[in-house]
Amino acid sequence: DGGGDDGDEDPPCDEGFVCVRSFPHDDVNTTTGASSDLFDSYGCSPSTNESGPEVLYQVDLPSAGWLTLELLEAEMDATADIDVHLLRSLDSDDCVDRGHWMAGDLLTAGTWYVVADTWVSATGDEQDGAFTLRFGFVSVDDMVADGMVRTVAEDALHAWDVAWDGGQVSRLAYAITDFSQHSSVARQWIYDMSTGELEWNLHVAHGEATSSASDSGVSDTFSNTNESHQSSLGMMRAAETYTGDYGYSMRLDGMESAYNGRVRARAIVVHPWEGSRPEYVSRWGEAAPTWGCPAIDDRETRDVVDFMSDGGLYLFWYDDGDWSRNSAYMP
Repeated sequence: DGGGDDGDEDPPCDEGFVCVRSFPHDDVNTTTGASSDLFDSYGCSPSTNESGPEVLYQVDLPSAGWLTLELLEAEMDATADIDVHLLRSLDSDDCVDRGHWMAGDLLTAGTWYVVADTWVSATGDEQDGAFTLRFGFVSVDDMVADGMVRTVAEDALHAWDVAWDGGQVSRLAYAITDFSQHSSVARQWIYDMSTGELEWNLHVAHGEATSSASDSGVSDTFSNTNESHQSSLGMMRAAETYTGDYGYSMRLDGMESAYNGRVRARAIVVHPWEGSRPEYVSRWGEAAPTWGCPAIDDRETRDVVDFMSDGGLYLFWYDDGDWSRNSAYMP
């Protein structure tokens, strides 16, 4: 990401490529008049005509992690139709992912290629034009530097990748809670996957019946059972907002029927909670337990809910030997 002596500078990209080596990165560009027209179709979608001009990118990743590619809709010419493609090599059949607005994958360190290509209509009209392509990247090392345990970080990126491959990602917002941490720890991390940046690191409550008998700040028992007052594990989707007894809140939908399929019926929601304020936690040595809701600092809730609602993903992690071994989202 820059710096260093002149002798340590990265070598230039190949001619005709835009270099991307630091993240997040927004490239404002256009396919109109672009000099490259190497690719007409891609293995990811061979029947789609991408025979118009394209912009080529060389992306050098310093470590393994998740790369997000997002064409910003508000900044694309109204008459343009640009698609984004992620390639392992300069071979159109070596396509990892592609999309009309987004593409991405969990990648190894090294050099990858991205092509912003012009779609061509059935009548032969090239839909070229201006666009902005955003590159976001988050690695396990980044998450560890943010305070996450490495195993949790590895599992979280794997789970996001599974959800992405399953077409379950509609919003580039991801909240990860490590229930193996004591509730005195800020054990929830919320990332903007569009940029790869950490937006919040928060204290979060667990259910009162999830608490250990010896320490109510420790969570050790989870379920998908009505009236259990326990937290549920696994992947969930942020749903609609509402104003309830605690104020501005957000419903959750379980994505793993055996482990969290009843969270909506159980009214397990994200809601404001003074008992998750850092001041409360500092005074009492734990976040105040709830009836199972992952409640957060009431002063942060509105911003978090607005960021996550209507499609953001929540992962609630714990090595219980059941969910952690049998979940489709775990390695």
